Amino acid sequence: MATSPYASRYTRRLGPHHFAYLRAIAEGLERTDCARRYLGIEHGHEAITAHRLVVDQVRAAARRRGEPSARLIGLTIRVPDSVQPSLEDFIAERGLDDWSEAEVTELYLELCGEAQSPDPKAQRRERLRKRQMALLKSLEQAVAQAPSPSDFVGGWFDEALARKLDLAGFHTLGELNARVSAGGVWYKSLPAVGKAKARRIEAFLRTLLPREAQALPFFGPLRQGGSALVPHQPLFQPHIVPAASLLGELTIEQTVEAWIAARANSEATRKVYAREVGRFLVWLRHERPGVSPAQLGVRDAVAFAELLRDIPIHFISRRKAAPGTIGWAPFRGQLTPASRKQALTVVSSWLDWLVEARHIEANPFRLISRKQGDDRDMRGEVKAISEGAMQALLRYFEQAEPSPAIHRMRFLLRFLEAMGLRASELLAARLGDLVTLPEGLALKVHGKGAKNRHVTLNRQAREALNDYLAARGLGDFLNADPATPVLASALDPMTSISYPALYQTVRRWLEKAVSASALPQHEKAQLYKASIHWLRHTFGTRLIEKGAAPDAVQSSMGHASPATLGRYTRSSAKRQFSEVAKVFGE
Repeated sequence: MATSPYASRYTRRLGPHHFAYLRAIAEGLERTDCARRYLGIEHGHEAITAHRLVVDQVRAAARRRGEPSARLIGLTIRVPDSVQPSLEDFIAERGLDDWSEAEVTELYLELCGEAQSPDPKAQRRERLRKRQMALLKSLEQAVAQAPSPSDFVGGWFDEALARKLDLAGFHTLGELNARVSAGGVWYKSLPAVGKAKARRIEAFLRTLLPREAQALPFFGPLRQGGSALVPHQPLFQPHIVPAASLLGELTIEQTVEAWIAARANSEATRKVYAREVGRFLVWLRHERPGVSPAQLGVRDAVAFAELLRDIPIHFISRRKAAPGTIGWAPFRGQLTPASRKQALTVVSSWLDWLVEARHIEANPFRLISRKQGDDRDMRGEVKAISEGAMQALLRYFEQAEPSPAIHRMRFLLRFLEAMGLRASELLAARLGDLVTLPEGLALKVHGKGAKNRHVTLNRQAREALNDYLAARGLGDFLNADPATPVLASALDPMTSISYPALYQTVRRWLEKAVSASALPQHEKAQLYKASIHWLRHTFGTRLIEKGAAPDAVQSSMGHASPATLGRYTRSSAKRQFSEVAKVFGE
């Protein structure tokens, strides 16, 4: 399996901020506050771990240099405020070297009072603290490294987070800084990293590198150069509207609305169509002012396809910017090959529809290639959980302290592995959707494309459902209220949950289970990316690998095309490995 060129470089570096942290600790400041200010860490338990790591690193550096006082690093040596400085320290601190002895003695007695018998313990602590500070200063000059944009993220972030950043394509501090500085939801590809944790990462990154200065995008009524954009206007002037057009005189936006109304069968499809064509129209107005879809040429289509391959920074939106305001842009970040292909396909479909409606003469996107190749960062893995990994995950939830959230996760793993429902289908399911067919018990599903299908409620699914209902205090599915949601809130057994809540809770609990498992590291790295949709893929993969008929798999999963089943099978890969092993051995 291909790995990142940086994968073996998860060695933490020491920077000036680490020594600033240790000096603050030595001064007696509160550890959590110091961790927040200098290490970008907010949670108390994380601060404890981070403190130990920093102290161990700096002590190791001190020992390598033969420093006998390495044990002083990380300690808070408290010295009573009442301890008087020695006369020598008093002179040095105030720069009184050129004063006479009598003058110094007089000032010392005036400010510090009569000389008192020194406290030996307090004086020793003061000497130790000075040695500690001197050692930190010496070590910082010798070993501290200034963070560089070319540094691998593993040198500055803890290993678990660095691996997530590396897998998401943020290999260096510079790459991470550029994306964070661009704004938007830059962290969406990081498993178990939400808005709050992303803000902490950003704050810590600011202690390492300055934010990259970038011009804010602006796609309002004026272009950045000051020339006016063409406002919303009819797609054709009245005198050039084709006489045979089935749409009449419409603005560009009205043709999009008519197309979506005619072709989209679900809210999800409508959102995708509106987003992709909307992006294209922003590009069209910004880069081709005055050009209508009827005037598009092949060069325009090629130019848009090139933009999708490498989104310019001014086309990437800033976080929380509203459409039409400064900082807003049509894209949230760079696109994957699959997203680029989808964008070209949707725009081309809209133009095809206009051609079919005899509203424009041709679609130039028909003349360019939509092939995008494979994503370089994709490792070719199937988004499915192996049987061994599934058992490891289930063991974690079986051994965990029982709670509504734990019961729900056990149910999700077992039920979706056996049913293959989409998340939206599971959230909409009620016990009243269970039906008895001549072939057996099934769940009636109103799925994608507004199509109905029946999914077999097999033994594993029945057992998982009954165990989950019992944990919710509702009995079994034969006697419970038909209005009962199949999946419920952890707070109320009769209340459904939203998709965002389901997605986030599954990602969070799966990461915990994977981290606690004894699975190989390469498999853990793959499973850290798992989501609720992986359980649907797991169902399809199980059926294919166990020899289920393709038409049965297709109908169970509600796929419109049998070609879609290719994503669930590894038969060709298995055959390849088997045949090569016959020749060269395993």
